[in-house]
Amino acid sequence: MSNQSKGAGKFINIYDVVPRPCVHFETDPDGKVTLLKPKFRNAFMIKYVLPRIRRKHYKIHLDDIGSATWKLCNGTNNAGLIAEKIRAEFGDTAEPVFDRVGKFLQQLQTAKMIELNNDQTN
Repeated sequence: MSNQSKGAGKFINIYDVVPRPCVHFETDPDGKVTLLKPKFRNAFMIKYVLPRIRRKHYKIHLDDIGSATWKLCNGTNNAGLIAEKIRAEFGDTAEPVFDRVGKFLQQLQTAKMIELNNDQTN
């Protein structure tokens, strides 16, 4: 089991990466998270098109593990700590936890729903 994620030809230690959310979200009564990704980021589209459409966001519904991971992405917890907390909460159902959390955070970053900052405390 590795606590490193391969990206852009090199390995990144997930203990050095701190995810910070960039989109709003809603929490259902059962604790599951729904991410609200804006349909437009372009200023022209926001000003002229967005007021005319019914739904202004894409809704991305997360499962239990995704919801717990999202709630831990607060700009303070590094990805390694998040993975450890997910393992403590979900046990074997989250394994391989480091790979799973790393891939999930990478997908969120690609979709511009989080920013991954380097942890400067080490």
